[in-house]
Formats: sequence, structure tokens, C-alpha cells
Amino acid sequence: MNRKSLFFLCLAAISVYLLYRISAWGFDWSLFLSSLENVKPGWLGASILATMMTYVARAFRWQVLLNPLKPVRMGPLITTNVLGFSAIYLIGRPGELVRPLWLTRQAGIPLTASVATVIVERVLDTLMLIVLFGWALLVVQLPSNAAASITLMNNAAWTMVPGSVAAIVFLFFFRSNVDRINRYVPFKRLHSLLKNFSEGLSFLDRTRSFGWVLIHSAVVWAVIVLQFWFMLLGMNFDFPVSGATLIMVGAAIGSVAQLPAVGGGFQALYVFFMTTFFNIPAERAVASALIAWISQSVPTVVLGGVYMISHGLSLKDLRTATAE
Repeated sequence: MNRKSLFFLCLAAISVYLLYRISAWGFDWSLFLSSLENVKPGWLGASILATMMTYVARAFRWQVLLNPLKPVRMGPLITTNVLGFSAIYLIGRPGELVRPLWLTRQAGIPLTASVATVIVERVLDTLMLIVLFGWALLVVQLPSNAAASITLMNNAAWTMVPGSVAAIVFLFFFRSNVDRINRYVPFKRLHSLLKNFSEGLSFLDRTRSFGWVLIHSAVVWAVIVLQFWFMLLGMNFDFPVSGATLIMVGAAIGSVAQLPAVGGGFQALYVFFMTTFFNIPAERAVASALIAWISQSVPTVVLGGVYMISHGLSLKDLRTATAE
């Protein structure tokens, strides 16, 4: 038995065990199934459309990051985003490398420079999540029995804030002092890598470019919030935008840890936030988490698959690319 077969066998065994435990906990399957049956297709369609718009919004931000290096058209940036997020859904976090790798192949931008722009994106995404989380906590009426969880999440957020700010400060420092840093690096090959990485941070030289990147980051996450809000409306939850934001923050944090093609962390924290902060029955929360995962991953993977087929690519190509 090869490793792939063993992995899926273990995954199946874990799934069976979890289903058994859920049943033992008094899981109401009729409520779960009715939650799936009573969805509103119009709102779910709007959520899927918003998911596609997130890739457009991300492409605008990426274009600003890349402009000092090389002007790149929106079309390739949008398709590269779709392909990259398809890879993340299919093969897990190693798929993060697909976007910079494919951009390097398509636009001829040095890989380390492409990676630098993706790192900047992730740092800014973390900051936006913290801001949205803080805003949601101020606005949403939360139950008193969630006080301990709120305190824990607040402490985690305050831990992330200095880390994110320090990362941005370091990127500014590195960009300004790369030549000085290279004097102390003994390996010529590393000189080139550090220089290319610094070139990926060229947008930091322009205050206006950095301002536009922040604005585009706000737009990206506004669209993501709408995506979750529309999906929750489609699942018959009359949540305000602030409530959808809080659940989105939980799902985004959980998505850091996920199994290929399955998710896991996304659904776990999604359900935790719904049951803890909104007292939603576990059955409805689980149904909503599954729909949320499927409605954003399946359309993305389908579009990514169409793109891959049209360019003669396969999933194996993406896996080997991440190992380069």
C-alpha cells in the first residue's frame, strides 16, 4: 500500500470515528439535513459570485505590488490567483507557492521577488483580520457565557498585532538596507536571492503605492465579508454584516491548518464561532460550515481546472512545482 492510499484510508477511518462520536453526542441528523435542504439558491449564488470577485480584488492589489517590478495585465493576475487558490484547496498550504511560481513563468519576474509580494499580502491580510475582529467584537451582541472565549481571542489578537507590525517594519528596513546586509553575506548566490527579494518590496519606496496597497487590502476583505454574509443569508441566518464578519474571522484563522481537499480547520473554527458566540445549534452550524467550504472551494477548483486543462497542466504539475 502506497502512502497516498494509506493517507486516504486513515482519513476515512477518522471520518467514520467522528461520525460515530457525533451520533453518540446526540447529533440531530434531521435538523442537519433540513438545514441543507432549506438553502436559498439566490443568496448562495451571490456568495459564489462574491468569491470570484475576491480574486479580482486580489489581482488589483497584486498589480500595485508588482508595478515597480514590471507592469502585469489583470487577466494573467486573475487566472494566477484562481489557479493558486485552487492548489491550496487541493494540496493544502504547500499550494501557496503555486501563485508566485506561475507568475514567474508567465511574467518572467524573479521567483524570490514574486514570493516577497505574496509575503506582503499575507502580512496585510493578518492585519486586516485583526482590525475586522476588533470591530466585530465592538458591534456584535455576544452572550455572557462566551466571555472566556472572547478573552482568549482578544489575547491572541493582541499577540498578533505586534508581530504583524514588526514584520512590516522589518520589510521596510530590509528594503532600505539590502546592500548593507549583503556585505555581511559570504555566499554570492544568496546575494542574488536577497537582492531579488528586495526588488519584490520596491512598492515600499513609494508612499502612494503603499497607501494604495492598504486600500486594496480593505477592499479585498470587504468583498470576503460580503461573501460570508451572502452565504449565511442563503443558509437562513438573519445575521448582520458584523456577525458574518466575526464568523469569517474564525474561518480564516482555521483555514491556516487544513487537510488537502478536505479543509478541517476552516470548518472547526467556523462551527466553534457559531455555537459559542451566537448559540447556534451544532447541527445547523455544521451544515453551514460545509456549505461555506463547498461554495468557495468547488467553484474555484472548477475554474482552476478549466484553466489547467486549457494550458495542458495537471495536479501532478502543481505538486512538483511546489517542490522546486
